Amino acid sequence: MNTEELLRRYAAGERYFPNVDLSHATLQEVNLSGIVLKRAILYGADLSRSNLVGADLNGAILKQANMVATHLNGSHLVGVDLTAANLAGADLSGVNLWRADLRKAILCEANLSRANLHEVNLTEADLSKASLSGVQLGKANLTAAVLVDANLNRANLTDTKLMRSRLCGTQLERVELIASDLTAADLSRTNLEGSNLSEANLTQANLSGANLTGVNLHRANLIAAKAILVNLRGANLEQAELTTANLTEADLSWANLSQTNLSGANLHRAILTDVNLNSAILRGANLIDAKLSQVEMNNVDLSWAVVPQMLNH
Repeated sequence: MNTEELLRRYAAGERYFPNVDLSHATLQEVNLSGIVLKRAILYGADLSRSNLVGADLNGAILKQANMVATHLNGSHLVGVDLTAANLAGADLSGVNLWRADLRKAILCEANLSRANLHEVNLTEADLSKASLSGVQLGKANLTAAVLVDANLNRANLTDTKLMRSRLCGTQLERVELIASDLTAADLSRTNLEGSNLSEANLTQANLSGANLTGVNLHRANLIAAKAILVNLRGANLEQAELTTANLTEADLSWANLSQTNLSGANLHRAILTDVNLNSAILRGANLIDAKLSQVEMNNVDLSWAVVPQMLNH
């Protein structure tokens, strides 16, 4: 089927076009709302600025397709192949993309609010400045993805892979990141206020300048994390692993650090006001010029730690 035939039949009221081959078709700025293109082959097709609202594209192949500013809100894209597709500025709000393949896709400034991205593959995808508020990203793969200045407030990223991802300046307020893998991720200047990162892996992650006020990091792994000037006021770090983490000038006021492992951690000039350090391990930690006042320090291991001359606890 060619483009002309498809548009003619659509104009006549036909909507059901499963399994059609429209590779490299030019369907720019056309109205195809409600069309059924299940398992269609649209490899390299140009669908930019077209209206595909409510379309059924389940199982379709859209590799390297041009979908810049395409309207796809409310459409069905379950299991679709969008590898290296360009969806910059596209409207994907409320879209079902369960198990879709979006490796190396361009989604900068796209609207994905309230979309279902459960188990989606977004490896090396560009989601800069994208709107992802309230999305379901559980068990998704965002390895090495770019999410700079994106909005993921109240999103669900439970058990998500975010290794080496770039989240600099990203809005992640009240996000579920339980058991997610953020190894070597860049979270500098990120807003994570009120988020849940319990049991998350943040090994070698960059959290410098980030806002983690009230964050739940219970049993999280922050080994060798870079957290200079990070705001951890009121955070729960109980049983967290912070071995050799750099917390220089970090604000840990009112944080719960009970049973936390801070062996070899750098807490130079850190603020530790009203902190719970009961049963914490600070072997070899650097606490030079740290501000410690009203600190609970029962059963703390300070072996080989470099501490201030006076500890007010």
